[in-house]
Amino acid sequence: MSRVVIVGGGGTGDAAAFGLRKRGFDGEIVILSADQDRPYDRPYLSKEFLRGEVDVPKVFLHDEAEYAKERIELRLDQRVTGGSLPEHRLTMSGADAVGFDVLVLGLGGSPRRLPDMPSAENVRTLRSLRDSQDLRAALRRSNRLLLIGAGFIGAEVAASARQLGKEVLIVEALPVPLQRALGDEVGKVYAQIHRSHGVDLRTETSVRDWHTSGGQVVGATLSDGKREELDLVLVAIGIEPNLELPRALGLPIERGGVRVDQALRAAQDVYVGGDIALHHHPVLGRSIRVEHWEVAKGQGRGIAASIAGGETAYTKLPYFWSDQYDVSLEYRGNASGDDAAVWRGDREALKFSVFYLRDGMVEAVLSMNDAKTNEEGGKLIESRRRVSPAALEDTGVQISELLGTAAP
Repeated sequence: MSRVVIVGGGGTGDAAAFGLRKRGFDGEIVILSADQDRPYDRPYLSKEFLRGEVDVPKVFLHDEAEYAKERIELRLDQRVTGGSLPEHRLTMSGADAVGFDVLVLGLGGSPRRLPDMPSAENVRTLRSLRDSQDLRAALRRSNRLLLIGAGFIGAEVAASARQLGKEVLIVEALPVPLQRALGDEVGKVYAQIHRSHGVDLRTETSVRDWHTSGGQVVGATLSDGKREELDLVLVAIGIEPNLELPRALGLPIERGGVRVDQALRAAQDVYVGGDIALHHHPVLGRSIRVEHWEVAKGQGRGIAASIAGGETAYTKLPYFWSDQYDVSLEYRGNASGDDAAVWRGDREALKFSVFYLRDGMVEAVLSMNDAKTNEEGGKLIESRRRVSPAALEDTGVQISELLGTAAP
């Protein structure tokens, strides 16, 4: 095991590379990244960097010198087109083939585009640092932003744009934002937060027609028949997992991801993490695929542990956070908006947690401005105890008590 080749310079790939060195791996480490920039901290792109509060050097995960110091070879703007697992070889676009002993894939995803999305200079998606740089400059020149999609990226950009004094119109196809992930009631709270900060949020609405002039989109007619004038459009309707290379390599594809075992292994000497990994989670007892930055980084560290120390089950619960205006949101675990939701705390004051239960067990906890409960909720998920919804709801009952006593 002398050479580890990592395809993807995002959270998984960077964390795997540095995690290997931290665990004493002494062989070659090569990162092949399609990005033109060295690995960066993606959450900045829709928040502090977009608002101009931090500049490019702050966004990078490591100084260039750190890669040399840790003997990590970082090759940027590299396209891997295919390869052979039996031959331990990757084929490249415009470059020689690359051999490996162990392969790590952290390929991420590409922004979804609308079927009728116009090809105009002021219609954007947000995924890379350069996307954020372009959007930041465009926002300075614009007054009214149309956001398609009220998911986390759309919501964070909306909050940033409002903080910059811009008018923001969000068009969302669902009845409430994040309905599938968080359920109706949390979605309503989420919608009210944005509306209270001056966002014009239109739900159960889509764009019917685009209006262009001089290569720019200048307006949109919505499904309700109203025409809206605008300066800038951001399409934020999620990502498509980048599965072309896993398919070419013959890896198992299921439910929009690469099936991996508890140790994040997809095949002999092949590990996969981040947005494309369908991970058989040993705590939750089922396979999950999660598209969040903290999960990608954590799985990268988990892959490093398996490579350097032998197959190690990755047990960390999925976790992500989002800051919008003065609201800090945290989420642990993995659930659906269809799971039973139990509220705890003060909904009006936006200091509460919502526990998502399935068969009496907590599968996830979402918290707004309630970090302690979120952390304790993670322990409840890990315990796999059945708990009483009434006890969860009662703030007079400590979470620690629930950890020690199973509900009948």
